[in-house]
Amino acid sequence: MTPLLIVAVLASSAAAAAAEAPSWLTVVGDPSDAFVDTLEVDATSAIAFESMRLVKLRVNRAKPRTGFDDQPYHSYYSTAVVDCAGLKAWHRSIALFSKPLWHGKMRMVEYAESDGRGLAFAEMEPNPKDRLIKAACAIALQSP
Repeated sequence: MTPLLIVAVLASSAAAAAAEAPSWLTVVGDPSDAFVDTLEVDATSAIAFESMRLVKLRVNRAKPRTGFDDQPYHSYYSTAVVDCAGLKAWHRSIALFSKPLWHGKMRMVEYAESDGRGLAFAEMEPNPKDRLIKAACAIALQSP
């Protein structure tokens, strides 16, 4: 199955899972502190299909940063695709907020598979990227 088709199946499965209330699990940081680098994963959103996983994240940065679109942001929600065979992950879509803790002016960015922006968590210590990929890949396969 092609990666594009896998992502499409994951996205449609995620739409069904989106009806559930999020259950945010903190990977790193403190979700109540606006000036701490924080990464949380919505445990109810995780979808597994073949070697791919789809997870919803929310990230708050300790200080404002510049997004892939060269515009400032302070926090964001993301739908991320994890390739367990290649041990890499990228943003499929991202909602960037101008203020901490997912407040302020919001803008949406969607990425095509070929343009997906890699999860990097630049200057976040400890960097949770490998831990996130490992946890996502531990999700059991399920039927879409």
